Amino acid sequence: MQWQVYLEKAQSSLRVAEMALTSGEYDSCVSRAYYAMFQAEIAALIKLTDFRPSQWGHGRVQAEFNRRLIHAQKIFPAGLRFIHSDLIGRRHIADYEEKRIGRMTAERCVKKAKEMVIEIVRVLKREQL
Repeated sequence: MQWQVYLEKAQSSLRVAEMALTSGEYDSCVSRAYYAMFQAEIAALIKLTDFRPSQWGHGRVQAEFNRRLIHAQKIFPAGLRFIHSDLIGRRHIADYEEKRIGRMTAERCVKKAKEMVIEIVRVLKREQL
């Protein structure tokens, strides 16, 4: 598995989230922000662990990222451990509920996703050296 592919997907999803934010498409923004973070987590798991599930389930990715890369190996700061839970909750509202996401919530989601993606990129690029 190529971790770089998932990192490229994460960066693309983040760019689309930012474009959706700019154009006022807040539900789509939150959905893409979540996927940016999720795809970055997958890239980190592929590059830094031996975890290779048959499917990249959302809950399992979060659990393994937190367990292996935050708690056990301490590669990532503990402050990242709740971003997945927060963003998936917002994504479920954006994708599956009648309620609409507002601008401030969308901005916070992009900020959190960006923080996660930037930190994962920083670590994975350092690990390449």
